[in-house]
Amino acid sequence: MREAIKWRLFPGFNLNARLRWRILPAFFGVNDGSMERVVLDAGCGNGMLAYQSYLRGNRVVGVSIKEGEVARCKRLFQEYLAIPDDRLSFQVRNLNEMADLGLRFDEIICTEVLEHIRHDRRVCRSFWDHLAPGGTLHLCCPNAAHPLHQRERLDESESGGHVRAGYTVESYRELLEPIGFRIEEILGLGGPVRQWWNRRIIWAGKYGPLAEMPFFLLCQPFLHMDTETPAIPYSLYVRARKPVKMASQSFADA
Repeated sequence: MREAIKWRLFPGFNLNARLRWRILPAFFGVNDGSMERVVLDAGCGNGMLAYQSYLRGNRVVGVSIKEGEVARCKRLFQEYLAIPDDRLSFQVRNLNEMADLGLRFDEIICTEVLEHIRHDRRVCRSFWDHLAPGGTLHLCCPNAAHPLHQRERLDESESGGHVRAGYTVESYRELLEPIGFRIEEILGLGGPVRQWWNRRIIWAGKYGPLAEMPFFLLCQPFLHMDTETPAIPYSLYVRARKPVKMASQSFADA
């Protein structure tokens, strides 16, 4: 019963997560049946984007450092939805241990993760090493220029909070282009109306998920007032590609 309710409400009440669920899959690759495509969801959270990639015919591996996240994904997708784990699987894994997977990926999805990791360049270099030539990296992180992120207290001990306010277009380029990635798409997500309501939903969530529902239902008529291209978006999505003609190379840790 619990999984049935969870699925009815999936991917949850957070308005920013729901926006990523709706917008980002349009940028994911689709398996045309000519060969198997393997995708990594690095920091899979509740598995929503791993599932979206699976729906596009890909074999998807979702990883998270959090055992609880992986257990919940397995209960929902493998047990309740009966998706074979050779098509959609979830593992407890640190992003610094990706070599143990023994896989080369056609796409890597990494959303709302890098802002929690101090050695972000090391992780992105590992992504490069594990992407096939021509492979695509999908990144989505907080926009460091947004006032809410600029006022945020950072987690200096890297204990789970944000270690940086996020990224700008310029800092994304500084992070990815020296590694060899070519940025193909940049998209801002989340306007002020969505953020006003989402803060209230998060506040209500302190009292349990049922407390979030009234705010979630109440906000629906107002969300259409938000602009699709906000002047200062809440998050920034980047699609970057590993060039086909560039030889695969390994980088020393930063």
